[in-house]
Amino acid sequence: MPSPMTTDLRTTTSRRLALPVLLALLYLPALGASSSGTHPDEAYYLRISAEMDAKGAWLTPTVDGEPRWYKPPLLYWAERAAYAAFGRDFFGGRLPAALSAIVLALLTGALARCLYGDERAATLATLLVGTTFGFLKFGRLAMMDAPMALAFAAAAMGAWRACEEGRPAQLLWAGVGAGAAFMLKGPVGTLIVLLLAGGFVALRQPRLLASRWTAGAFALGAVLGLPWYVISLAVHGRRFFQYFFVDMNLDRFQHPWTLGGEATLLVGLLALLLPWTLLAAAGIPALRRWREPGLLLPLLWMGAVLLVFTVPSLKWPHYGLTCVPAAALLASRSPPPGWATKGTAAILGALGLLAAAALVFGFPPLAAAALALTVLALFVAAWLAWRDRLVAAAIAVALGSALVLGVTIPAVNPPVIPAPVLARLAGRELYVDGPGYIQGLFSLAAKRPVHWVASAAIAPVLETGGVVIFTGPGLAAVPAPLRSRLAPVGQWKHIRGYLSADEILRSWWARDASQLFEPMWAMELPMPAPSPLTAKPAP
Repeated sequence: MPSPMTTDLRTTTSRRLALPVLLALLYLPALGASSSGTHPDEAYYLRISAEMDAKGAWLTPTVDGEPRWYKPPLLYWAERAAYAAFGRDFFGGRLPAALSAIVLALLTGALARCLYGDERAATLATLLVGTTFGFLKFGRLAMMDAPMALAFAAAAMGAWRACEEGRPAQLLWAGVGAGAAFMLKGPVGTLIVLLLAGGFVALRQPRLLASRWTAGAFALGAVLGLPWYVISLAVHGRRFFQYFFVDMNLDRFQHPWTLGGEATLLVGLLALLLPWTLLAAAGIPALRRWREPGLLLPLLWMGAVLLVFTVPSLKWPHYGLTCVPAAALLASRSPPPGWATKGTAAILGALGLLAAAALVFGFPPLAAAALALTVLALFVAAWLAWRDRLVAAAIAVALGSALVLGVTIPAVNPPVIPAPVLARLAGRELYVDGPGYIQGLFSLAAKRPVHWVASAAIAPVLETGGVVIFTGPGLAAVPAPLRSRLAPVGQWKHIRGYLSADEILRSWWARDASQLFEPMWAMELPMPAPSPLTAKPAP
């Protein structure tokens, strides 16, 4: 008969093996579907990586041949590697971010195990990170947030092991995190790593700051992060400096600082933590206990991210996403108070009701069945949370989320370009109009470059046989004489990029999901038929 220790070991091993499988079910299904949702920033990044891949370029990010240093190229490089393995499509473009989200959740669990010495805390931290709204949205898109958070987690783990486990060589991981953050976000990423890892070392083991391992971490970060900047300055000179350092970084400080912008950051963080927001809030300890190492590290992590993104005047809600793992560590540290679990149960129940309300739209049978199962999973999760069974509740949320992300959304949201329209566009030069979509989505959907065209250049493009893809507002902006001559090559509908709560409510009240979609047109300028007087005689 196996001993209790052997049974516990088997249970722990099974749990550690099951978690990656569960996370893969969350982040990989429908990842390559253009209908699985997007974000405006993703369209920029996908366009850049696809163009770099098509040109075989590694140094300079470009859009239609023009340098666009929105971000350093580490994510683009990772996407190029995925394109080489899986093809230049949405799956390849999104895979690096999705894998980063999976590894981040597992690493956060491993960090919880180190901080709190508790397998339950490790499992809960993993599940909380993996099932937050923030990472379920942005971790499945080709964006910087999940890779950045992973860089911070690596630095946090290195600092903890160096200081609390007597393994100073682990500080090199802080150097890896700093170099990766520098190549993902720029100076801001490196500054956050310095405040997080350097602050922890300074407060816990200040002697380590003067050690060869700290010097090695700085050297490693410089080796990983600086070469691309040095070469870009040598090749592009002032143009690179002005675009990246001035326009993309210093410009963030040149706008008026407002309380509204700060509220956007903080309220956005609360939304990104859903449905676990109250658990994270309950995990914030009294200030008098902040020196405890298991509290200090996540508090420094959250503080570094929020402080650095508070200083610039320009902010977006998802900027706080990289400190969600720190909030999950605080939430998993000890059993939460009753108000937090009961409140979380109420949030889960409310989400279940919202999902049930969406069934009135009359979705296709498979999508409706998946959504109905999601409703059931959320209600089960609410019941489990009410009974303080948070690990089981998080698993139920994960299963329900996997159904929505992998089945329901791709089934009800049309693709960027439907297959029949793509067939009619074969062999044609494709463009998107300026006021419409960013061409990255269309480039991957068409599996060839789709170019951006300014309003003034639409007529020449059409006259040379090109096809322009318009949104409704974009087509309405075309001068009437030219618009009257256009003919559709294809027409379809796609969900609008931004939907207000009022628009969603009106659509729901009318039980008409079509109100959430906008018309799209691929338009050409038909060539005039040859005149009988100029037509060549038949041989």
